Amino acid sequence: MEDEMWDFNLLAATRIIEKSMPFVLYRLLVCLAVAFAYVFMTAAGAGTAIGLGSLSQNPTAFATAGALAGFIGCAFLMYKLRGNFLYNIKAGNLALLAEQSKGQPIPEGKAQIDYAKQLVVQRFPSASGLVELDYTIKQTLQKLPEACLASSLNKLNNPGLSGALSWIAGRIFAANHQAVLAWHFFSGADNAWQSARDVLAVHIQHFSRLLKNRLYLSLFELLGFATGFAVLLIPIKSITDALPVSIGLWQYVFAAAFAWTLKAAFFEPIAQAAMAQTVFTLIEQGIDPDSKMEISRKAPIFSQHSN
Repeated sequence: MEDEMWDFNLLAATRIIEKSMPFVLYRLLVCLAVAFAYVFMTAAGAGTAIGLGSLSQNPTAFATAGALAGFIGCAFLMYKLRGNFLYNIKAGNLALLAEQSKGQPIPEGKAQIDYAKQLVVQRFPSASGLVELDYTIKQTLQKLPEACLASSLNKLNNPGLSGALSWIAGRIFAANHQAVLAWHFFSGADNAWQSARDVLAVHIQHFSRLLKNRLYLSLFELLGFATGFAVLLIPIKSITDALPVSIGLWQYVFAAAFAWTLKAAFFEPIAQAAMAQTVFTLIEQGIDPDSKMEISRKAPIFSQHSN
Protein backbone atom coordinates (compact mmCIF):
# COMPACT_ATOMS: atom_id res chain seq x y z
CA MET A 1 0.00 0.00 0.00
CA GLU A 2 2.03 2.94 -1.21
CA ASP A 3 0.89 6.49 -1.61
CA GLU A 4 2.56 9.88 -1.83
CA MET A 5 1.14 10.68 1.61
CA TRP A 6 3.41 8.07 3.23
CA ASP A 7 6.54 6.04 2.51
CA PHE A 8 5.71 2.68 4.06
CA ASN A 9 4.24 -0.39 2.40
CA LEU A 10 1.63 -2.11 4.57
CA LEU A 11 1.22 -5.00 2.15
CA ALA A 12 4.94 -5.81 2.25
CA ALA A 13 4.93 -5.46 6.04
CA THR A 14 1.98 -7.85 6.30
CA ARG A 15 3.81 -10.41 4.17
CA ILE A 16 6.80 -10.18 6.49
CA ILE A 17 4.58 -10.84 9.50
CA GLU A 18 2.90 -13.76 7.68
CA LYS A 19 6.29 -15.45 7.29
CA SER A 20 6.85 -15.15 11.05
CA MET A 21 3.34 -16.38 11.90
CA PRO A 22 4.48 -19.07 14.39
CA PHE A 23 6.07 -16.36 16.53
CA VAL A 24 3.06 -14.07 16.02
CA LEU A 25 0.74 -16.82 17.28
CA TYR A 26 3.05 -17.28 20.26
CA ARG A 27 2.77 -13.54 20.86
CA LEU A 28 -1.03 -13.80 20.57
CA LEU A 29 -1.16 -16.50 23.25
CA VAL A 30 0.87 -14.35 25.63
CA CYS A 31 -1.38 -11.34 24.95
CA LEU A 32 -4.47 -13.49 25.50
CA ALA A 33 -3.05 -14.62 28.82
CA VAL A 34 -2.67 -10.96 29.81
CA ALA A 35 -6.27 -10.18 28.81
CA PHE A 36 -7.61 -13.17 30.78
CA ALA A 37 -5.48 -12.10 33.75
CA TYR A 38 -7.29 -8.75 33.75
CA VAL A 39 -10.68 -10.49 33.64
CA PHE A 40 -9.74 -12.98 36.37
CA MET A 41 -8.25 -10.42 38.77
CA THR A 42 -11.15 -8.03 38.23
CA ALA A 43 -13.65 -10.82 38.96
CA ALA A 44 -11.58 -12.01 41.92
CA GLY A 45 -11.49 -8.49 43.32
CA ALA A 46 -15.25 -8.15 42.99
CA GLY A 47 -15.84 -11.57 44.55
CA THR A 48 -13.51 -10.83 47.46
CA ALA A 49 -15.24 -7.51 48.12
CA ILE A 50 -18.66 -9.18 48.08
CA GLY A 51 -17.40 -11.84 50.49
CA LEU A 52 -16.00 -9.26 52.90
CA GLY A 53 -19.23 -7.29 52.76
CA SER A 54 -21.48 -10.33 53.16
CA LEU A 55 -22.54 -9.24 56.63
CA SER A 56 -23.87 -5.92 55.35
CA GLN A 57 -27.39 -5.35 54.07
CA ASN A 58 -26.14 -4.93 50.47
CA PRO A 59 -22.98 -7.01 49.88
CA THR A 60 -22.89 -6.23 46.14
CA ALA A 61 -22.42 -2.55 46.90
CA PHE A 62 -18.71 -3.26 47.42
CA ALA A 63 -18.34 -5.21 44.16
CA THR A 64 -17.37 -2.22 42.02
CA ALA A 65 -14.65 -1.13 44.44
CA GLY A 66 -13.29 -4.68 44.60
CA ALA A 67 -13.35 -5.05 40.82
CA LEU A 68 -11.51 -1.76 40.43
CA ALA A 69 -8.90 -2.82 42.97
CA GLY A 70 -8.38 -6.11 41.14
CA PHE A 71 -8.05 -4.36 37.78
CA ILE A 72 -5.57 -1.79 39.12
CA GLY A 73 -3.60 -4.56 40.81
CA CYS A 74 -3.33 -6.44 37.50
CA ALA A 75 -2.35 -3.24 35.66
CA PHE A 76 0.42 -2.63 38.22
CA LEU A 77 1.68 -6.20 37.80
CA MET A 78 1.73 -5.88 34.00
CA TYR A 79 3.57 -2.58 34.30
CA LYS A 80 6.25 -4.32 36.34
CA LEU A 81 6.48 -7.12 33.76
CA ARG A 82 6.69 -4.83 30.71
CA GLY A 83 10.46 -5.39 30.47
CA ASN A 84 9.92 -9.14 30.19
CA PHE A 85 7.35 -8.61 27.45
CA LEU A 86 9.81 -6.41 25.55
CA TYR A 87 12.68 -8.89 25.87
CA ASN A 88 10.78 -12.14 25.30
CA ILE A 89 8.11 -11.06 22.83
CA LYS A 90 8.63 -7.74 21.04
CA ALA A 91 12.38 -8.14 20.56
CA GLY A 92 11.84 -11.56 19.00
CA ASN A 93 9.54 -10.09 16.39
CA LEU A 94 12.10 -7.38 15.62
CA ALA A 95 14.88 -9.95 15.28
CA LEU A 96 12.86 -11.97 12.77
CA LEU A 97 11.96 -8.79 10.91
CA ALA A 98 15.64 -7.91 10.59
CA GLU A 99 16.56 -11.38 9.36
CA GLN A 100 13.89 -11.25 6.65
CA SER A 101 14.92 -7.72 5.67
CA LYS A 102 18.44 -9.04 5.10
CA GLY A 103 17.06 -11.83 2.92
CA GLN A 104 17.93 -14.53 5.45
CA PRO A 105 15.64 -17.57 5.71
CA ILE A 106 13.96 -18.18 9.05
CA PRO A 107 12.78 -21.52 10.47
CA GLU A 108 9.14 -22.57 10.44
CA GLY A 109 6.97 -23.91 13.23
CA LYS A 110 8.07 -24.02 16.85
CA ALA A 111 11.73 -23.81 15.80
CA GLN A 112 11.06 -20.22 14.74
CA ILE A 113 10.23 -19.24 18.32
CA ASP A 114 13.47 -20.72 19.65
CA TYR A 115 15.42 -19.12 16.80
CA ALA A 116 14.00 -15.67 17.57
CA LYS A 117 14.89 -16.01 21.25
CA GLN A 118 18.45 -17.02 20.32
CA LEU A 119 18.83 -13.94 18.14
CA VAL A 120 17.68 -11.70 20.98
CA VAL A 121 20.11 -13.27 23.45
CA GLN A 122 22.97 -12.87 20.95
CA ARG A 123 22.30 -9.15 20.52
CA PHE A 124 21.19 -8.41 24.09
CA PRO A 125 22.61 -10.91 26.61
CA SER A 126 20.62 -9.35 29.46
CA ALA A 127 17.04 -8.11 29.62
CA SER A 128 18.08 -5.18 31.81
CA GLY A 129 20.43 -3.89 29.11
CA LEU A 130 17.68 -3.93 26.50
CA VAL A 131 15.16 -2.32 28.86
CA GLU A 132 17.58 0.49 29.74
CA LEU A 133 18.37 1.19 26.09
CA ASP A 134 14.72 1.06 25.06
CA TYR A 135 13.68 3.44 27.84
CA THR A 136 16.37 5.93 26.85
CA ILE A 137 15.38 5.72 23.18
CA LYS A 138 11.73 6.41 24.01
CA GLN A 139 12.63 9.35 26.25
CA THR A 140 14.82 10.84 23.52
CA LEU A 141 12.22 10.38 20.79
CA GLN A 142 9.55 11.89 23.02
CA LYS A 143 11.59 15.08 23.48
CA LEU A 144 12.48 15.60 19.81
CA PRO A 145 9.15 17.18 18.71
CA GLU A 146 9.48 19.87 21.37
CA ALA A 147 12.68 21.12 19.71
CA CYS A 148 11.93 20.28 16.08
CA LEU A 149 8.46 21.85 16.15
CA ALA A 150 9.38 24.81 18.36
CA SER A 151 9.22 27.46 15.61
CA SER A 152 5.83 26.24 14.36
CA LEU A 153 4.33 25.90 17.84
CA ASN A 154 5.52 29.36 18.90
CA LYS A 155 3.43 30.88 16.11
CA LEU A 156 0.29 29.72 17.91
CA ASN A 157 0.93 32.23 20.71
CA ASN A 158 -0.75 29.82 23.11
CA PRO A 159 1.66 28.10 25.53
CA GLY A 160 -1.00 25.68 26.80
CA LEU A 161 -1.98 24.50 23.32
CA SER A 162 1.65 24.41 22.18
CA GLY A 163 2.59 22.28 25.17
CA ALA A 164 -0.31 19.88 24.58
CA LEU A 165 0.51 19.47 20.88
CA SER A 166 4.19 18.97 21.68
CA TRP A 167 3.30 16.29 24.24
CA ILE A 168 0.98 14.48 21.81
CA ALA A 169 3.59 14.59 19.04
CA GLY A 170 6.17 13.27 21.48
CA ARG A 171 3.99 10.34 22.49
CA ILE A 172 3.35 9.48 18.84
CA PHE A 173 7.02 9.80 17.87
CA ALA A 174 8.14 7.67 20.83
CA ALA A 175 6.30 4.72 19.25
CA ASN A 176 9.23 4.52 16.81
CA HIS A 177 11.44 3.06 19.54
CA GLN A 178 11.02 -0.45 18.15
CA ALA A 179 12.21 0.66 14.71
CA VAL A 180 15.37 1.96 16.40
CA LEU A 181 15.92 -1.40 18.09
CA ALA A 182 15.19 -3.24 14.85
CA TRP A 183 18.12 -1.49 13.18
CA HIS A 184 20.51 -2.98 15.72
CA PHE A 185 19.35 -6.48 14.75
CA PHE A 186 19.61 -5.55 11.08
CA SER A 187 22.98 -3.77 11.13
CA GLY A 188 24.90 -6.39 13.09
CA ALA A 189 26.74 -3.61 14.96
CA ASP A 190 28.55 -4.56 18.16
CA ASN A 191 27.41 -1.50 20.12
CA ALA A 192 23.63 -1.16 20.47
CA TRP A 193 23.91 2.40 21.83
CA GLN A 194 25.95 3.50 18.83
CA SER A 195 23.51 2.00 16.33
CA ALA A 196 20.63 3.61 18.24
CA ARG A 197 22.40 6.98 18.06
CA ASP A 198 22.65 6.65 14.27
CA VAL A 199 18.93 5.88 13.92
CA LEU A 200 18.01 8.77 16.23
CA ALA A 201 20.14 11.05 14.06
CA VAL A 202 18.04 9.94 11.08
CA HIS A 203 14.94 10.86 13.08
CA ILE A 204 16.27 14.39 13.38
CA GLN A 205 17.37 14.52 9.77
CA HIS A 206 13.96 13.34 8.48
CA PHE A 207 11.82 14.49 11.40
CA SER A 208 8.72 15.70 9.54
CA ARG A 209 8.73 12.72 7.21
CA LEU A 210 9.02 10.14 9.99
CA LEU A 211 6.51 11.91 12.22
CA LYS A 212 3.97 11.88 9.38
CA ASN A 213 4.55 8.17 8.73
CA ARG A 214 4.33 7.37 12.44
CA LEU A 215 1.04 9.27 12.67
CA TYR A 216 -0.50 7.24 9.85
CA LEU A 217 0.70 3.99 11.38
CA SER A 218 -0.67 4.99 14.79
CA LEU A 219 -4.03 5.60 13.13
CA PHE A 220 -3.73 2.14 11.52
CA GLU A 221 -3.18 0.58 14.96
CA LEU A 222 -6.03 2.61 16.44
CA LEU A 223 -8.35 1.49 13.64
CA GLY A 224 -7.38 -2.12 14.31
CA PHE A 225 -8.15 -1.67 18.01
CA ALA A 226 -11.50 0.02 17.31
CA THR A 227 -12.52 -2.70 14.86
CA GLY A 228 -11.56 -5.43 17.31
CA PHE A 229 -13.47 -3.66 20.10
CA ALA A 230 -16.65 -3.38 18.02
CA VAL A 231 -16.50 -7.02 16.92
CA LEU A 232 -15.60 -8.49 20.33
CA LEU A 233 -18.18 -6.43 22.19
CA ILE A 234 -20.98 -8.46 20.55
CA PRO A 235 -20.10 -11.90 22.05
CA ILE A 236 -18.97 -10.32 25.33
CA LYS A 237 -22.34 -8.57 25.72
CA SER A 238 -24.09 -11.87 25.00
CA ILE A 239 -22.07 -13.59 27.73
CA THR A 240 -22.58 -10.83 30.29
CA ASP A 241 -26.32 -10.66 29.58
CA ALA A 242 -26.55 -14.32 30.54
CA LEU A 243 -24.92 -13.69 33.93
CA PRO A 244 -27.19 -13.52 37.02
CA VAL A 245 -25.84 -10.07 37.90
CA SER A 246 -25.12 -7.01 35.77
CA ILE A 247 -21.46 -6.05 35.40
CA GLY A 248 -22.27 -2.63 33.97
CA LEU A 249 -19.42 -0.83 32.23
CA TRP A 250 -17.00 -3.69 32.88
CA GLN A 251 -18.20 -5.43 29.72
CA TYR A 252 -16.69 -2.56 27.73
CA VAL A 253 -13.47 -2.77 29.74
CA PHE A 254 -13.19 -6.48 28.99
CA ALA A 255 -13.92 -5.89 25.30
CA ALA A 256 -11.16 -3.26 25.27
CA ALA A 257 -8.75 -5.71 26.94
CA PHE A 258 -9.31 -8.38 24.28
CA ALA A 259 -9.25 -5.77 21.49
CA TRP A 260 -5.83 -4.73 22.82
CA THR A 261 -4.82 -8.38 22.41
CA LEU A 262 -5.54 -8.25 18.67
CA LYS A 263 -3.81 -4.90 18.33
CA ALA A 264 -0.70 -6.01 20.20
CA ALA A 265 -0.47 -9.39 18.47
CA PHE A 266 -1.20 -8.41 14.86
CA PHE A 267 -1.62 -4.72 14.10
CA GLU A 268 1.36 -3.49 16.11
CA PRO A 269 3.87 -5.92 14.52
CA ILE A 270 2.64 -4.95 11.05
CA ALA A 271 3.00 -1.25 11.85
CA GLN A 272 6.47 -1.78 13.33
CA ALA A 273 7.57 -3.77 10.27
CA ALA A 274 6.35 -0.99 7.97
CA MET A 275 8.09 1.68 10.03
CA ALA A 276 11.32 -0.30 10.26
CA GLN A 277 11.46 -0.76 6.49
CA THR A 278 11.06 3.01 6.04
CA VAL A 279 13.78 3.76 8.60
CA PHE A 280 16.17 1.20 7.06
CA THR A 281 15.76 2.85 3.64
CA LEU A 282 16.48 6.32 5.03
CA ILE A 283 19.58 5.14 6.90
CA GLU A 284 20.97 3.48 3.80
CA GLN A 285 20.59 6.80 1.96
CA GLY A 286 23.13 8.31 4.35
CA ILE A 287 23.22 10.04 7.73
CA ASP A 288 23.93 13.77 7.92
CA PRO A 289 26.96 14.43 10.22
CA ASP A 290 25.18 17.52 11.59
CA SER A 291 22.30 15.32 12.70
CA LYS A 292 24.74 13.03 14.51
CA MET A 293 26.21 16.00 16.31
CA GLU A 294 22.73 17.25 17.17
CA ILE A 295 21.66 13.96 18.74
CA SER A 296 24.93 13.84 20.66
CA ARG A 297 24.09 17.26 22.13
CA LYS A 298 20.48 16.36 22.91
CA ALA A 299 21.21 12.89 24.28
CA PRO A 300 24.91 12.61 25.24
CA ILE A 301 24.28 9.29 26.98
CA PHE A 302 24.39 7.52 23.60
CA SER A 303 27.86 8.92 22.86
CA GLN A 304 29.03 7.99 26.34
CA HIS A 305 27.96 4.38 25.83
CA SER A 306 29.48 4.35 22.34
CA ASN A 307 32.98 5.09 23.55
